[in-house]
Amino acid sequence: MTAAQLQLSVHFLTVESQAAARQLELLPSLQASLLLQKASVTAVAQVLRVMLPNVAAKILLLFPRDTVFKWLEKLNAADLAAIFRYLDVDERAQLLDVLPRSKQSLCKMLISYPEYSVGSLVETNVLIFDNNMLVEDALLRLKNNHQGYLQEVFVVNEHRHLMGKLSLTQLFTLPSATLLSNAMQPQAPSILASLDVASAAELRYWQGRDTLTVINRKHEFVGVLHHHSLRHFLYRKEVQQNQSDSVSADLVEVYGDTFVSIMDLITPVPTPDK
Repeated sequence: MTAAQLQLSVHFLTVESQAAARQLELLPSLQASLLLQKASVTAVAQVLRVMLPNVAAKILLLFPRDTVFKWLEKLNAADLAAIFRYLDVDERAQLLDVLPRSKQSLCKMLISYPEYSVGSLVETNVLIFDNNMLVEDALLRLKNNHQGYLQEVFVVNEHRHLMGKLSLTQLFTLPSATLLSNAMQPQAPSILASLDVASAAELRYWQGRDTLTVINRKHEFVGVLHHHSLRHFLYRKEVQQNQSDSVSADLVEVYGDTFVSIMDLITPVPTPDK
């Protein structure tokens, strides 16, 4: 493969991560890894995020730990847990070891739920306040925390039972001495972390909502389930069952022939016997 062809293949991987992931899944892991090592950290992380987790797991094992760490930093706990499920115990422990402790704990919790359950997809990186907290204390905690999901904040009692929620706009406009329990919005019905994903997708609760709150069997607040995460999981499983499907014709026409020719770059040319 020429330098120009390689550059176009890497560009394809960067701008069409999902289509590139589908193509890479058809290659042996070693061959796929040789293209990924030529792409940026951000591009590789995006490909790993949409790639079939069983394939991504095999690829991660082919890279040194410091390289893998740069990619893992850009993946959320749910993405990591999906991949780690396909590693044996020792391999998983090695990769978990490079994560910050907070992320390690989240991954372990998500892995503890069955793969087809809501609990395996839940967004746990949310901001939780005690119902006896004042608005001024909540704002101070908000200032000192870096959470992934900040459209809403959630209010729990001493048993971590979900009591209600507040939008950030509401939180910023309330008097500082307001008790959160007096200002929170009543909580809509939550779903169980043990519920299977297919059943969760059919719930009428999604009407007019992008997220649903998730609780465990003890009624403790676990996090939120994003509808886009649920859709992505179902799509990924469909792809896994039909792994031989090709990417769309228009993408193949523009990039496909050049991208697939990565085989020419990374497959050794046999030498004739003497």
